[in-house]
Amino acid sequence: MTRLLACLAFVLGSVQGVQAQGQPANLPLPSELPLLDYESALYPFIAERRFAELGWTPDKSWRDTGPFVLDTSYGVHPAVRIYYSPGVIDWLEGGRLGAVPDGAIVVKEMVSPPAARYNEYRALLEYMHPDDPARVEAEMLGYLKKDNNLNWTVMVKDSALSHGGWFFASVGQDARTDSFDAPYNPPSGQAGAGTCMRCHASSANELIFSTLSNVQGYPGEPLIFSVDESWRKLDDFPPGPFNLPKWQRPAMGASEGELIDDLFHDRTVLAKLNATAPDSTAEVNPVFAEMFPPTGGIDVPQDQVQKLPSEWLDHVPARPDDPQHFLSSDNCIGCHGGLGGPPSGTTMFLQDGPKYGDGYNISEYGEWRWSPMGLAGRDPIFFAQLESEFALLEAAGNGDLVANVGTTCLSCHGAMGQRQLEIDAHANPDAGLDPNNFKVAYSLLHDPLTQAEKEAQQADGTYPYHQYGNLAREGISCAVCHHIAPPQRAEGQPEYNKLDTYLMNGTTGVFRLNAADRLIGPFQDVRQKPMQNAMGLTPEHDDYIKDSELCGACHTINLPNVDASPDKPLPGYTEADQAVFNQASANGSAFLNSQYGVTFPEALTQFQHSVEQATYIEWVNSSYADPGTAQSCQDCHMKGNFQSVDGKIKVDAITTQIATIQDSMMPDVENLLPVEDVTVPFREGYKRHNFVGLNAYMIEMMRQFTDETGLSLTDPMTYADNGAQLSIDTMQLQAENETALVTLDLDSGYGGLVAQVSVENRTGHRLPSGVGFRRAFLEVKAVDAAGDTLWCSGCSNDAGVILGAEGTPLKTEFLDVVPDGADEALYQPHHQIIDSPDQVQIYEELTQNAEKVFTTSFVHRVYHPKDNRLTPHGTLTPGTEAFRAKFGDSEVTAAFMKATLPEGRAASDPDFEPGRDRLEYRITLPDGVDPGTVTVTATLMSQAIPPYYLKQRFQTAPTGPATQRLYYFASRLQTTGTLIEGWKLRTASASAQLP
Repeated sequence: MTRLLACLAFVLGSVQGVQAQGQPANLPLPSELPLLDYESALYPFIAERRFAELGWTPDKSWRDTGPFVLDTSYGVHPAVRIYYSPGVIDWLEGGRLGAVPDGAIVVKEMVSPPAARYNEYRALLEYMHPDDPARVEAEMLGYLKKDNNLNWTVMVKDSALSHGGWFFASVGQDARTDSFDAPYNPPSGQAGAGTCMRCHASSANELIFSTLSNVQGYPGEPLIFSVDESWRKLDDFPPGPFNLPKWQRPAMGASEGELIDDLFHDRTVLAKLNATAPDSTAEVNPVFAEMFPPTGGIDVPQDQVQKLPSEWLDHVPARPDDPQHFLSSDNCIGCHGGLGGPPSGTTMFLQDGPKYGDGYNISEYGEWRWSPMGLAGRDPIFFAQLESEFALLEAAGNGDLVANVGTTCLSCHGAMGQRQLEIDAHANPDAGLDPNNFKVAYSLLHDPLTQAEKEAQQADGTYPYHQYGNLAREGISCAVCHHIAPPQRAEGQPEYNKLDTYLMNGTTGVFRLNAADRLIGPFQDVRQKPMQNAMGLTPEHDDYIKDSELCGACHTINLPNVDASPDKPLPGYTEADQAVFNQASANGSAFLNSQYGVTFPEALTQFQHSVEQATYIEWVNSSYADPGTAQSCQDCHMKGNFQSVDGKIKVDAITTQIATIQDSMMPDVENLLPVEDVTVPFREGYKRHNFVGLNAYMIEMMRQFTDETGLSLTDPMTYADNGAQLSIDTMQLQAENETALVTLDLDSGYGGLVAQVSVENRTGHRLPSGVGFRRAFLEVKAVDAAGDTLWCSGCSNDAGVILGAEGTPLKTEFLDVVPDGADEALYQPHHQIIDSPDQVQIYEELTQNAEKVFTTSFVHRVYHPKDNRLTPHGTLTPGTEAFRAKFGDSEVTAAFMKATLPEGRAASDPDFEPGRDRLEYRITLPDGVDPGTVTVTATLMSQAIPPYYLKQRFQTAPTGPATQRLYYFASRLQTTGTLIEGWKLRTASASAQLP
């Protein structure tokens, strides 16, 4: 062997003979079979190398796809040798003109780089066995397959699949097909795969770079990249060319690869990372179970918890002919998902460790995926809410409204699926689609993976709807915001100003869309060709993407009150106010009918309407919307800076490329688009897509129960596994620095201590805002020198239930205690003075139905005995001179802005003013305690899902699968050591002692 190795230099570069183009594969097309059935046909064909048996034409030799330096590949793929089916060869011989024919296949054999080790080894075998080519082939294949080194990526042309018309697959030697069970790995086969489009969309035509200069038997030579000698350390070879001593290798054998792993194309590493995700906890919080007894069928074992499909089944590529409006985010991930460090690059990523993926993925996809917007279509709280709404409607004899209410709610939470169904049903009325009932069950549908699954969907009538389920689970996804157009005044409407045009035509998820083949963004000089090639979409500049009004489409919600009298205005509103709300609802219904032919909102327009959520108009009615002090929704919820919780990383203004594509910064390829079409500039003013508020409860549920929610903790582009934690970290920083300011002045009096507590709202809307059941409360605690609690208003247990003086839950906590002789349940009113632990300042909206029973239903909210949520600075009252100076005399504006004002006692409290509340605590101390040794602390706590809300869910629809799922999550949610320890999120705090 040693003598033969010494002769190797004389035989390198031997030329192989030209082969015929071979025979076609005779495989079915991907569009002809469900995914797993097709993979079962394709993968053995590849793994058994039947393409070689058919005589397909290969590349001249193994070749690199980028430099190889210090034992690290900087290629866009590992070392490759490609085989081309006859259809591809014909297309190449035709000058790459026209379309690649359906059924044509490109098979990219891949092995660990560099290519030199395989070309040299083959030359060695040919020298050793010059008269036995079969043995050369066999031994070469054995060497390639050693240690599972050989694998394949495959492209199959099928113009019926998607706009690009390619099926991409990654095949291992075991020919294993996909599993969409936990742990959730990205699929190995997919139509129009976004990760592959990252590079292939930059091809001059047909999404492939292939050229005859690479192919055996044709003139020309492949591209050559720099390769150093660092690979020549193969331990299974004797000393010689394949195994040099370290003193003859670069940097004395030091390897950049010891610090940097090429993980991007290594699916086994990704699978291993995903497999390390912690199992869902099964341990029940005993305090939670005591507060919320597992009765009435609410508690089910883990194997009966309703699970959501894998996030990688949320796949809808661009259609082959005219692109539809809504595509799933995995089309975007390849270019807008970031890169986690060398050798792939560091883009939209902050690397804080030596390995690829150590750090923070701040890409558009990376942060959106773990935001409340990215999870809106999987939100376990939302789906339990819907079950309660349906149960209440059925119990009241309004079951005919279930489809109307559900479709309305899913127009935001399932925005892409619900709206695309409307579009498709209107465009193709003969398809038999029903857009007036977007069923919750659609969120459990996905593309059938086998013929058996397809037949089952066809049998139960759900088959036409699976793609809409794929879209709906993505919630407020990329294509929603980047397609929204400004609302318009319909013909015959009054001459509304801009604000009133929005209020009367653009709320409650009734947003307009721009053209299906256009996506808007904030930058003017964008590179359009790659997105056009990949999806048939043209990105273009539109400042509306930066307008807070765009957010208002789903953050001002005007809903019916189905049990209110239709003959008189709702309490607190005039006839004129009521007419405004009702007309806005009718306008939205008329628009949807004229645009898409749907009728589902019409039944709801018969009821009295009111504003259920007002976050956007709260902002409009604040100083945050005023010139000189303006801060948009995007300014606060799409950060342009970054700070880690530990303070080790601080970037005041992020500058980065906003996409990663095959561009002029990557290794050269043949048939690339012109450089000016693929040069991605570094952008200043980059906005993170974090979108967080204070709902850490939902993020924790999704993170701790990934098996049930269908989510992977590992990002497929950067391999970072801390996306959920980054979302929570961002919430923590927002809670600490941008939510509230608490001040406390302490004095003696009333036989103890007197604390003057002030809470300032530092947000641009109410605190809390959004759905009315969110609450914040003050925990005011007096402790002695030993740290023992002497007095507390607002202390709570491990289920977040506020306790009174006796250490038991307050009678007001569940809004269900009706004293003898009373006709309403007890609740905590707005306080100006608190002198008992049984009194707590809770900032919240409380609503009652027509019978004055407290409710968290969104469509039974007739009475408002309390709304003391902290208003933002600058809130103005309709009818005042200041209000008219800002908004004019519009009745529309005045009516809607009433929904931004306090109600109940807070409305007459002189210390409750825009942006601030002040109140007094009179703290009684035990006998003998020196007040000078006592420390008083006031902390504002936030609860996105408070106890009374949970109890109403568990009692209203205890056997509903979504409600049972919420109980399973909530009862087992581990809060110790998290941001929501004790089922409460701490924001601002202040402490004081007597001077």
